[in-house]
Amino acid sequence: MVSFDYLTIAYILNFILLCIATYTDIKKREIPHTIIILMILINLPVGYYLFGIESIWAFFATLVLCLILGIGMGGGDIKLFTALSPLFVYGGDILYVPKPILLLIGISAVFAAFYPMTNILRNYWKDIVPSSAGLAVVFGFLIYLLNHYSIPYASLFLWGYIILSIFVSRKIPQYRDIIKKAGYLAPIYLIGIYLIDSSYFINHNILLSFIIYVGELTLISIVIYALTGAEISSKKSVSELKEGDILRDIIYIKDKDVKVESANILKRFKMMVNAELGKNDGYDKIIMTDGEGLYKEDLELLQKLHKEGKIPNELNLITTYPFVPFVLVGYVVVLVLHYYFNLF
Repeated sequence: MVSFDYLTIAYILNFILLCIATYTDIKKREIPHTIIILMILINLPVGYYLFGIESIWAFFATLVLCLILGIGMGGGDIKLFTALSPLFVYGGDILYVPKPILLLIGISAVFAAFYPMTNILRNYWKDIVPSSAGLAVVFGFLIYLLNHYSIPYASLFLWGYIILSIFVSRKIPQYRDIIKKAGYLAPIYLIGIYLIDSSYFINHNILLSFIIYVGELTLISIVIYALTGAEISSKKSVSELKEGDILRDIIYIKDKDVKVESANILKRFKMMVNAELGKNDGYDKIIMTDGEGLYKEDLELLQKLHKEGKIPNELNLITTYPFVPFVLVGYVVVLVLHYYFNLF
């Protein structure tokens, strides 16, 4: 029978260490190595004592998973999840990775994405909200017609069209203006549907459906805006760059030629995957940053290229936020689910 006394004490100690790591992450954007070492010294022995060899498997499986996810995750974050894993073996696993750890990673990622998404909405709401209302009008009207004629799989194709429209509106301003103007016709659309077919309006709760569509499309639009380059970014002079800064720009170097490209998240993700596969598209070197940010050697090379006049005075940086606070929130949520709801 497993005694949870030692486990509870370990959870409390880890909570204290996560609070300290949260403070240092907010203040200095770093996780002290001593925090990780203390977690491992606590969690591995306690995990092995309570759960046996499965805790060791969980440790290494989580490490491998986080290294795979490391395309967008910092090294400190990888170490945190790995160090915590031996204490969550009891919750079941997927390929030896404890399910509570998977939930912890997911919750942390969701919370971490929330704040940047609110910034995108704050910066682009004049485009996003009217366009979402316009697409909701188009979607609702087409659903009405397609339901009337009983066309199979209609909603599936319509959602495909709607998502494609959001991508297109990001690239073609004229199309975006048309969709935005359609949003201003929402009251006419709602009144028109009621006058044409009041039973359909009432039975299908068209007003509530319209509000839900606008909310869903707003969320989808924010994600698509982020994927297509609407991340919160800022400019910084090359002389002020420091280790850990995350560039939005990608710098391509071939012979004596240097090209700087401001790339969105999809482009950077593709380049990172190619880098993992050893592909460099014929360039001698490509400077781009992942969750770890700029390394010392890349920083020195950028300063050298700037002195030679091969790159501009300022480069685009992605505005980043401390991640450990979100891990702390996720950690508390997982423990609440365990102790009070017996989910695991």
